[in-house]
Amino acid sequence: MTTITLHGPEFWIDGRPTYPGREFAGHKIQGLLFNVRAVQATFDDANPATRSYWAYPDTGVWDPDRNTDEFCAALPSWRDHGVLAFTLNAQGGGARYNAEVYDHYDNSAFTREGALKPAYADRFARILAAADALGMVAIVGLFYWKHALKMQGEPAFWRAAREMLDFLRGTGRRNILIEVANETGPRFGYEIFHADRAHVMINVLKAEYPEFLISTSQGGLDVGVGHELPPPSLVRSVDFIMPHGNGNTAEQLAAGIEVIQTMREFQLNPKPILINEDSTSIANLDVAWQHYVSWGYYDQGYGGWGGWRHDIHIDYSEKPRESVYADLSGFQTPPVNWTINTPHKRAFFTRVAEVTGYKV
Repeated sequence: MTTITLHGPEFWIDGRPTYPGREFAGHKIQGLLFNVRAVQATFDDANPATRSYWAYPDTGVWDPDRNTDEFCAALPSWRDHGVLAFTLNAQGGGARYNAEVYDHYDNSAFTREGALKPAYADRFARILAAADALGMVAIVGLFYWKHALKMQGEPAFWRAAREMLDFLRGTGRRNILIEVANETGPRFGYEIFHADRAHVMINVLKAEYPEFLISTSQGGLDVGVGHELPPPSLVRSVDFIMPHGNGNTAEQLAAGIEVIQTMREFQLNPKPILINEDSTSIANLDVAWQHYVSWGYYDQGYGGWGGWRHDIHIDYSEKPRESVYADLSGFQTPPVNWTINTPHKRAFFTRVAEVTGYKV
């Protein structure tokens, strides 16, 4: 059984540090956790009006089980390149951002009352088993703001968190890190998900589920306005720190990391810093490991944006969604081709293999 533990600022898998003894270009790599944002690996859409948007180009229909099966089938090649972790989310992430889709599709492992849906639980179980067999780690997110807003308030959030963690506990898997919410902040509409209150749920869940390592993420760092920097209360409470790098140049990302690493709370108790959402930027990847920070590849895929540009490294609105399955880009706009099939994906996986010393 694969296990994930922490030893100071290092991640350890099965009682050994990740990438044991590895240094690259004069920097320590041992203990880092390179990862991919794969939050649509359990995706489905309960809204018949939007379900057709996710149809596979080769069949004309959407199939959630095919999606999960193909994700699991791709994991060995990711592992061969030195990628040891990936992020799932019970409520996915932005699949398409044009309002006619984004405001209406329904991808959630929870009912509005917070009950865990059996079909999602089954897909999670299959992925966790596949990762376990490969010695990989699943970063399991619970809430994504757009779908959390459709739930019936704070009691539903508590029920959902406990039902998911009860389920995860029941699987017996210990290759799991918990991300309570993707990018805590006012968008969630409830104080319990605000950055300065997020420690409350984290502390309760840590006490009730001590077998899991628990954190929550913040959005793209912006040192200039203090945006999305974790407050001291969060740095103290989480088991590992989860900033995001979205929208940052390499220089901006470095500045944000340095602010966190110079915080008094961090210096008193150094712990891993894990970015599990950034971009396709190899420059940002390199800045992360040079600052001893784990980094996560985020690739939306063409056709995923609603005419606005969020990622400074790729304008995903400049091309339509591919009409051939083999050409499908990205990892976040379903349907997904989970293989390493595009130049952006190949650049990331090749660089991780080089940094970690994996021979592909």
